[in-house]
Amino acid sequence: MMCFSLLIWDFDGTLVDSLPLALELFNRWSATLGYKPVTDPQAVRHMSSREFMRQHGISWWRLPRLVRHFHSVASAYAPQLRLHEPMAELLPQLRRAGLRLGILSSNSEENIRTTLQANGVEGLFEFIASCPRLFRKGAALRRLLRRLKLPRERVLYLGDEVRDIQAARSARVPVAAVSWGFHALSLLRSAQPDYLLTHPHQVWELLISTPLPDEEAAVVPAASASAAPSPV
Repeated sequence: MMCFSLLIWDFDGTLVDSLPLALELFNRWSATLGYKPVTDPQAVRHMSSREFMRQHGISWWRLPRLVRHFHSVASAYAPQLRLHEPMAELLPQLRRAGLRLGILSSNSEENIRTTLQANGVEGLFEFIASCPRLFRKGAALRRLLRRLKLPRERVLYLGDEVRDIQAARSARVPVAAVSWGFHALSLLRSAQPDYLLTHPHQVWELLISTPLPDEEAAVVPAASASAAPSPV
């Protein structure tokens, strides 16, 4: 029996490869919206969200406007975004194995649904929850848990940023940080998630393995990802 029954996914970076688009749009509008453009994409992967804001001159009062603007502009590109390649195969397999899937993201529900429809996987998700306030994911996750009435230990949140780890901690649910998205492996490790994955196929290894101690994050070896068990 799998240790989790519901997987709640972050969207950008975790399910879809949206980092190149996000950086392109961020830089395109930097002069208009009054912040510093990204000149070193790899460097920003080692910055927390708050550090990124400080380094690029994004004030707290300006942040909501920036998020709304990004959602509006990104809507035109939503049909072009693609799932990380293994996800197109992994998500249907997870559903066939009886797992429930949901999304909690800072992106808009409309943008998320458009991308999922374009990739043919919208119907695999039980719910899509949008939380445009970037640092309020923990509260949004707690509301979801109250509505779903599931034991916290049966829910796994998967995300690609330190704030995803912090949100899960706030809601007291297990969290798997994934290194194929925005934040670099070393930064994710420093935030001490319950699990640290380096390849999408490793989701299977986590689901069928004995739960690891909460106090020690574990990296599922990338070399074993190709041997991930099949649910069928």
